[in-house]
Amino acid sequence: MAIASLCMALSSLSVLAQSARRIVVSGLITDAESGETLIGAGAQYGKTGTVTNDFGFYTLTLPSNADSVKFVCLGYQSITVKLNAKDTTLNVKLVPGIALKEAVVTARKETGAKATKMSAIEMPVNVIKNAPAIFGEPDVMKTLQLLPGVQGGVDGFAGLYVRGGGPDENLLLLDGIPVYNADHMLGIFSIFQTEAVKNVTLHKGAFPARYGGRISSIIDVRTKDGNMYETHGSVGVSMLCDKVHLEGPIVKGKTSYSISARGMHTILIEPILKIAKMDVNYYFYDVDAKLTHRFSDKDRLYFNIYSGADDMHYNYKEKYSFEGEEGTESMNLGTKWGNTVAALRWNHVLTGNMFVNTTVAYSHYKMGMGTAMTSDETDENGLPSKAKYGFDYNSGMQDIIAKADFDYTPAYNHRIKFGGEYSFHIFTPETFTAMTREIEGGVTQIDTVFNLSSSPVQTGHEAGIYIEDEMDLGEHFVLDPGLRVSMFSTQGKPYFSVEPRLNAKWMPTPEFSVKAAYSRMSQYIHLLSTSMISLPIDLWVPITKNIHPETSDQYSLGFYYTGLPGWEFSVEGYFKSMKNVLEYKEGVSFMFDSDGWENKVETGTGRTMGLEVFIEKTAGKTTGWLAYTLAKSDRLFETINHGERFPYKYDRRHNVNIVVNHQFSKVFDMSVTWNFASGGTTTLPERRVVMTTPNGYPYQYVDFVSGRNNYRLPPSHSLNLGFNLHRKHKRGEGIWNLSIYNVYNYMNPTLVIKTSDWVERRLPDGEGGYINQYVSVPQLKKVTLLPIFPSFGYTRTF
Repeated sequence: MAIASLCMALSSLSVLAQSARRIVVSGLITDAESGETLIGAGAQYGKTGTVTNDFGFYTLTLPSNADSVKFVCLGYQSITVKLNAKDTTLNVKLVPGIALKEAVVTARKETGAKATKMSAIEMPVNVIKNAPAIFGEPDVMKTLQLLPGVQGGVDGFAGLYVRGGGPDENLLLLDGIPVYNADHMLGIFSIFQTEAVKNVTLHKGAFPARYGGRISSIIDVRTKDGNMYETHGSVGVSMLCDKVHLEGPIVKGKTSYSISARGMHTILIEPILKIAKMDVNYYFYDVDAKLTHRFSDKDRLYFNIYSGADDMHYNYKEKYSFEGEEGTESMNLGTKWGNTVAALRWNHVLTGNMFVNTTVAYSHYKMGMGTAMTSDETDENGLPSKAKYGFDYNSGMQDIIAKADFDYTPAYNHRIKFGGEYSFHIFTPETFTAMTREIEGGVTQIDTVFNLSSSPVQTGHEAGIYIEDEMDLGEHFVLDPGLRVSMFSTQGKPYFSVEPRLNAKWMPTPEFSVKAAYSRMSQYIHLLSTSMISLPIDLWVPITKNIHPETSDQYSLGFYYTGLPGWEFSVEGYFKSMKNVLEYKEGVSFMFDSDGWENKVETGTGRTMGLEVFIEKTAGKTTGWLAYTLAKSDRLFETINHGERFPYKYDRRHNVNIVVNHQFSKVFDMSVTWNFASGGTTTLPERRVVMTTPNGYPYQYVDFVSGRNNYRLPPSHSLNLGFNLHRKHKRGEGIWNLSIYNVYNYMNPTLVIKTSDWVERRLPDGEGGYINQYVSVPQLKKVTLLPIFPSFGYTRTF
C-alpha cells in the first residue's frame, strides 16, 4: 500500500514537473508574397501572446505541452502551426487577405487600447495614402496632425506640436536615426515618401525607456526592406512631383533592395512664374534606398541611405543708363537645405528568447544661403568698371551614432528590453561671410573676403543606457517599469539625467482597461527660431555651461473600451511640468547673429495639461475616427511678461478632427476629414501711445504691447475631400486621386500681420492749444495662403 502511494506521488510530481517545463518558440513573421518582415504581427497560444518587434522577430515562451501557435496580423489570413515539445525556430509567412483586427486580442502590442503602454498610436500606411492631400501628395506628418493631442500649427503646414510642445521637442526617427529638418517647401509637406514607408508610430507620452533626447513626442518611421521574391514598384505624378518606387530581389530569398525617389517638376509652376515675370527656380528631391541581406535564420544585415534637399534661386537683371554711364546690374539669391542619413544595422538571434539589433549611423543636416550682386558699367570715357558684392550664410549639424538594442523574454509573462547608445554631435550654428571686389579700368581696386559673424563649432557627447521590463502580475494587472540614464557633455561640462518611466494597466474585463503612466524626459539640444513655421534658417544649438537641459515630468491616466466589435474608445488625461524651457528675451532675435545666443534667452518653467477623447472605427467598409482635445499650455519666466504666466505660442484650447474613409467598391473609395482648432497666440501691439519729451514737444508715437502672446488668433477649420479611382490591370493597378482642400473656402488665418492707417486726430500742441494731425493707427490684417485648393495625382503600380 505504501509502495503504491509512493508511486502515485512520484507520478504526480512527474506530471507537475512536465507541466512546469517551458519551451521557446521564436522566429520571423513575414509577408508570404514579398518576404517583407511584419511589424506588430501576433503569435498566440490561448491567452498568452506576443508581437513582432521593429524587425519582424518574435519570441514566445510556452508550456512544454503546448500543441500549436496561432499567427495573426491585420490585413492577413491567420494560420495555426503545430508544435513539438522542444525549443523551435519557426519562421512564418502570412498571406494577405482578410483585414480583421484579430491580432490584438491577447498580443503584447505597444500601441492601441490593448497595449500596456498608453499614448502610443500606430498610423496605417493605407490611411496616409488615402487621406486628402494638398498638391496631390499624401503626407505622413499631415495625417498625424489628425490624432488627439497633436496640433498642426499654421494652417496647411506639416509641423507637429504635441501636447503643448514646440517643434524641436519632437524626435523624428527614420529607421531609428534622428532627422533634424523633415520639411519640404517650408513645411507644406514632409520628407517621408509614403511609397517607402512600412510603419509609423507616434509616442506622445508614457515614453518607452529606449527613447530619449526630446520631451514632447517620438515619431518613429520605418521603411520597407524590399521584396525578396519578385520585382514590383510604382510610378506616380502629382501637381508638384514625379516619383518612382522599385523593389525586388538581388539574390532571390536572400538579398533584396528597395529604392524610392521623388522630385519636383515645373509643368504647372513655370507658366505661373512666367506670367508673373518672376525669375525664380525652386526644386526639391528625396531618395530612399535600402539593401537587406539574410545570412541565415538568425542573422540579417541592413543598409539604408536617405538624401534629400530643397533648392531655391532668384535671379534679377536690369540695364540702366545714368549721366552718360551705362551698365547692367544683376543679383542672384540662393538658399539650399537638406538631410543625409545613412545606417548599417545587424540583427542577430542570440538564443531563442534573445534578439539584438546593432546599429552604426550618420545623420547630417545642412543649410546654406548666398547672395551675389554684380554691376558692369562703362563710363563716359568708355572705360569699363565692375563690382561684385556677396555673402554666404551657413549652418548645420552632424551626428555619428552607435547603439545596441536587446529583446529578452525569460518567461511567457515577462519581456525585457535593454541597451545603450552613443552620439557624437557636431554643431555649426552659424557662419556669415561677405566679399567685395571692385575693378576699375581693368585694375583690381578692392578684393576682400571678411567674416561678419561666426559662431564657433561646438561638439557634444551624448550617451544613454536603458532597461524596460514588462511583466504580468496575475491575470488582470500588467506592470511595465523602465529606467533610462543619460549623459551629455559639452564645453567640458557633463550633465547626467536619471529618467524613470512607469506604465501600469489594470484590465478587470477583456473589454475594459485602465492605464496610468509616469515618465521623465531630458532634452539636450534646442532650435533657435522666431517664426511660427519651421524655416531652414532656424538653428540647432546644444546646451551650454550656463543653459541646463530641459526636463519634463508627465503624468497620464486613461480609460479604454473595446467591447463593441470593430470599435475602440479611449479617454486620456495628462499633466506635464517642464523645467529649463527657453524663451527669447523682450526685443531680441538671433537671425544672422547667433554668437552669444545664450545671452538672448531666458530659462523658465512650463506646464501643459489636457484631456483627449478618441473614438475609432477599425473594421468594415467605413472606418475612421473622432478625436477631440481640450488642452492648455503656458510658461513662466522671471523677467518676461512682468514675471507672470502667459500662454505658450502653440497653446490652443480646443481641437476637433473627424476622419471618415469609405470603400464603395473595389474600384472607388472616398476619404473625408474635417478639423477645427481654436486660435493660437501671438504678440501684437494693441494700440499706439503718444510719448512726449520733457518740454512737451515734439511727440513720438510708439506701439504698446501689454504682454507676451497677448493676442489670440481666430479659430481655423476646414473640410477636405479625397477620391480614389482604382483600375485593375494585368499587372498592378492605376489609381487616380482627386483631393479638394478647404472645400467651403474658409479664410483660415495663416498669419496675422500689423499694418497701419493714417487717421486725423485732434492733439494738444504743447502750448495749451490743439492741432489737427494725421497719426498712424495700427491695424491687424489676416493673411490666408490656402483657400479652396483642388489637387490631383496618378499612380501606376506594377
